[in-house]
Amino acid sequence: MNVLRIALKEMKIVREVRMLVFMLATPVLLILILGTALSNAFNGSTAIGDIRVLYHNSGAEPALMEQWETFMQESERSSGMMFEQAKEGMDGGQEVRNNRYTGYVEIGANGISYEGNSRSSIENGIVQGMLSAFTDRYRLSAEAAKMDPEYENKLLVNDGESYVVESSIQGARQPGSLDYFAIAVTTMIILYSALTAGGLIDSERKRNTAHRLLASPVTKAEIFAGKILGTLLINAVFVIIVVLISKYMFNAYWGENPVMVFLVLLTEILFALSLGLGISYVLKGNAAGAVIMVIIQLAAFFGGGYTPVASTTGFMREAATYSPLHWSNEALLQLIYSGNGSAAMNAMMLNVGFSILLLAVAMISMRRREGL
Repeated sequence: MNVLRIALKEMKIVREVRMLVFMLATPVLLILILGTALSNAFNGSTAIGDIRVLYHNSGAEPALMEQWETFMQESERSSGMMFEQAKEGMDGGQEVRNNRYTGYVEIGANGISYEGNSRSSIENGIVQGMLSAFTDRYRLSAEAAKMDPEYENKLLVNDGESYVVESSIQGARQPGSLDYFAIAVTTMIILYSALTAGGLIDSERKRNTAHRLLASPVTKAEIFAGKILGTLLINAVFVIIVVLISKYMFNAYWGENPVMVFLVLLTEILFALSLGLGISYVLKGNAAGAVIMVIIQLAAFFGGGYTPVASTTGFMREAATYSPLHWSNEALLQLIYSGNGSAAMNAMMLNVGFSILLLAVAMISMRRREGL
C-alpha cells in the first residue's frame, strides 16, 4: 500500500505544465519537423525530363522490327517516351552526344545496340531498363517459337495482351520519414526521462523532505519502488499518447503488433529510469545531470535519433551498435516492417538486463547511506 501511495504521489507531476509540454508537445513537434525536413532522405522525388530516343533500322531482321514497332507504340502510350527514326546521313551517336536525344538505338542483323546520353543519367537509365526488358522478352519469344512454330509470327503484345507473362515479388513495406521519426523521436524522448529519474531522490533532499520520509512508517525499499513505479507509469501514459498522436495525426505506421511495440517501449522506459537513478547515486548534484545529458546526446546522435543509422558508414555505423537508442529503434523497425519478433526480444532483454544492473547499483548505494 505504501508503494502505491508513493507511486500516486509521483504521478501527480502531470499537473506541471512544463513537464506536459516537454513530454507531449516536444516529441510531436520534433516528429513533424524532422519528418518533413528530411523526407527526401527516405522517398525523395526527382523531376524527369523528356525522353527522346533516336533509332535506325537496317531491315535485316523483319521479325525483330515488327516487335520493335509494337514496343514503341506501347512505350509511347504508357510512359510518354518519344521515338524518332534517324534520317539518311544522320549520325545517331553524334546527335546523342550533342544532347539532342536521350539515346540512340541501332537495330541490325546482330540485334540491338544502344548508345546513351551520360548527361541525362536518369532518363538514360529508364531507356536502358526498358530496352533490356524488351530484348529479354524477344529472346524468350524466339525460344518459344523454336518449341512451337505458331509463336514465330505472333506479336509479344497484341491488343494489350501478351503471351509472355511477367510476375514480380512485392517488396516489404519501407518506413517513410514520418514513420521513421515517429519511432526515433519517441525512443529519444523516453531516454530523456533519465533526467527526471536522476532527480527523483535528489529532489527530496533539496526540499528537505527526505528526513520526513525516513521518519514515516515506510522503508527505503518501499520509497525506492514507489518512485520507480509512479514514474514508470506516468512515462508509459505519455508515450502511449505520443504514439497515438503520431499514428492518427501524422499517419505514422506502427505495425500490426501494438502489444510487442509497447513492451519494447516500456522496457526502454525502465532502462532510462534505471540509468538516471544509477548515475544519481554514483555522482552527486549537478555532475549527475551533466553526465546523464551527455550520455543521452551521444546515444541519440549515434543511435539514429536525428538521422537513420542505415545511411551511415565507418565509425558512425560501428558506434551505433553501442547506443541504447539504436537497440530499441532497430528492434521496432524489424518488428514493425519485417515481423521479426526475435529482434524485439533481444532489445527487451538488453534493456531489462541493464536496468537490473543499474537499479542494483542504486539500491546498494541507498542502503549504505544514512539518508536517502
